[in-house]
This record gives sequence, structure tokens and C-alpha cells, in this order.
Amino acid sequence: MGWLRRAKPRDREIVDAALARVGMSEFRHRQIGELSGGQKKRVFLARAIAQQGQVILLDEPFTGVDVQTEARIISLLRELRDEGCTMLVSTHNLGSVSEFCDYTVMVKGTVLASGPTETTFTAENLERAFSGVLRHVALTGAEAQIITDDERPFISRRAAGGPR
Repeated sequence: MGWLRRAKPRDREIVDAALARVGMSEFRHRQIGELSGGQKKRVFLARAIAQQGQVILLDEPFTGVDVQTEARIISLLRELRDEGCTMLVSTHNLGSVSEFCDYTVMVKGTVLASGPTETTFTAENLERAFSGVLRHVALTGAEAQIITDDERPFISRRAAGGPR
């Protein structure tokens, strides 16, 4: 909405619906500076939803949010994806990528790997992207491996003794 355009009742309905969708209706009349980091993230996501675009750009949407807020954002991102919205997300939060991303592009100065998340988001590609600075914990006898950069771990299921 431009500077000279006044909000119409339909605009207010769209904004109210977007705020409700991110659980921020009760903060509708607060100034942005009064909100916590996680609340601001949700308001910015509501703004993107209210704009009704087909593509949403998100830069580190989980930074500065608690686990509960992160789960709400991931759930909402899944809903938006299922509704046909395309999201481009920049994140270092490894554990959430496989929860809502269909396609992954790993970048480190250049594109290292890209493709469907289940075939691209691998331990090998993560180690390349993070220069091997990841902690790799293999669970003996279990069919999982944990890769972490100390933020949120990525857990990969694999056969015991299988390739990394």
C-alpha cells in the first residue's frame, strides 16, 4: 500500500487474518519497537502473508525465536507451501530444513549442491558447506546420525555402519 492510499475495510480484514494466522492479533495496536525478537519475526511474516504474494523471502526466520515460536513458524510455512506459496529461506538452522523444505540449495560462495531436500541435504554436502566445522555424532547401533553446528542439530536416518 502506498503512502497516499488509505486502508479500506478489505485491507484491514486481510491484515487481521494475517495477524491471526501468526498468533499476533492481540498485539495489533503495539508499536514494532515494543515487541520481542520472536514477535517481530511473526509480524514480518504476517506482513508477507498480507501482501498475498506467491513468493515469500525469509532471511534467518528462526534466529532469536524460542522453540515454541519456531514450531509455529515451521507449521505455518508448511501450510503456505501446501497452499502453493513459494518460499526462499536463508537459514543456518539445520534441524528445521527437512521439516518444510522441498528443495534445497547449499551455497558457500557458489552453489555447492541443489536438488530435492531428501537427496541434497546430506552429511557430505553439509560438511562441504560448513568446511567440515560440524560436529558429527554417530549413534552406535542406531540408524541415525546427528550433525550439528551448535544451533539446532540435523538428524539423518541411515543404516548402521552405512556411509556418511
